[in-house]
Amino acid sequence: AAMTFSAQKCGICFQPPSIILIYRDNSQDKTRQRIMPVRNFSRFSDCSRAAEQLKNNPRHKAYLEGVSLRQLQKLYRLLRGHLEGQSLAESLEKVRQEETIDPEEDMNKLDDKELAKRKSIMDELFEKNRKKKDDPDFVYNVEVEFPEDKQLESCAWDLESDEEI
Repeated sequence: AAMTFSAQKCGICFQPPSIILIYRDNSQDKTRQRIMPVRNFSRFSDCSRAAEQLKNNPRHKAYLEGVSLRQLQKLYRLLRGHLEGQSLAESLEKVRQEETIDPEEDMNKLDDKELAKRKSIMDELFEKNRKKKDDPDFVYNVEVEFPEDKQLESCAWDLESDEEI
C-alpha cells in the first residue's frame, strides 16, 4: 500500500521549539504542514533518543515514515546547538563535519559506536543513489530547510493544526 503521507521537507523552529514537516496528504492530494512541538528537550538531552521517540510517537508516526532517523537527529542536534548558544551556522557546520566521511581515516581505529555511525552514513549515501523502482512515492531527498531568521523570531504557527499551506 502506498503511504498516505509523503514527507517533502523537514525543518526546525527554535521558538517555540518544534519540528516542522511539510508533507503531501495523498488521500486528499494536498500539501500540508504539521508542527510537532518539542517538549522536555534541553541542551543535555540525547538527540538520538529524542529522534527515536518522535519517530515512534503514535500521533506522528504515520507522517514521519518518509523521514530518516538520522535526519531527525540532525534537527535535534541543531536545536541543541541553539540551546547551547551556537549560531545556526556553527551548528550546521558541526553537523556537517560529523557527517562527512574522511577517506583518509583509518576505520580500524574507530570504536564500535563511531563505526556504526560511519556505516549508517555510507548506507544512507548508498540508498540515496539507488533508485527504488518498486516504490514511486519514495522521497529520497528530504531537505532540511530553515525559515529566514526574521521569520524564526516569530515562528508562531498554530501548534497542532494541519492547515493547508
